[in-house]
Amino acid sequence: MNCQRFEEIISHHCSPVLMGEKPANLVSFSKEKMPELPDIMKMYEEKFADEDIYMEVICGCRKHYLVLVYRKEVLEEYLKQPEVVELLVQDGYSKNGELKEKFSYLRKRFEEKKEFPHEIGLFLGYPLEDVKGFRINSGAGCKFCGYWKVYGDVEKAKLQFEVYDRCRAFVCGQIKQGYSILQILADHGNRNILQLQSGGRK
Repeated sequence: MNCQRFEEIISHHCSPVLMGEKPANLVSFSKEKMPELPDIMKMYEEKFADEDIYMEVICGCRKHYLVLVYRKEVLEEYLKQPEVVELLVQDGYSKNGELKEKFSYLRKRFEEKKEFPHEIGLFLGYPLEDVKGFRINSGAGCKFCGYWKVYGDVEKAKLQFEVYDRCRAFVCGQIKQGYSILQILADHGNRNILQLQSGGRK
């Protein structure tokens, strides 16, 4: 199994989640290049769960797996915010549905729309103001574009993007040095290192 390539892709696209700085990230895997992905995911499930990290296949089209990598407790808390619940209900989600139920409906939305549903930003933990701005403006006219399109507080978003960049540089650097993702997660001092590098900013 191509576990090394799996770890390289996860570290590049999901390092903010691994380091506890973001509720969720979305990552695409080629079915042609990694047909064994479901088996690889099963290998990591238990160890990831020890860190409250989970993986969910959100869309499995003909050529790609689209996987949501998320911190369950953090994502659940984010999605319980009244304004977030209100937006999800507008899109047909159950008001009191469990996370698995929400994922099931999100998969259905992908199948129906054949594109990224607008509410995906909520599942990725984007600032609510930016999600609303994207929906209202159909993705046009943003103030700044980084990890997402910013319609609200640009300076706050830039600081957050810098944290994500540091997460990626750190985790990818550790992978290149021969450490595994599980070893990185086991080293609880890593998060302190990131905080020092960020000057204590969140």
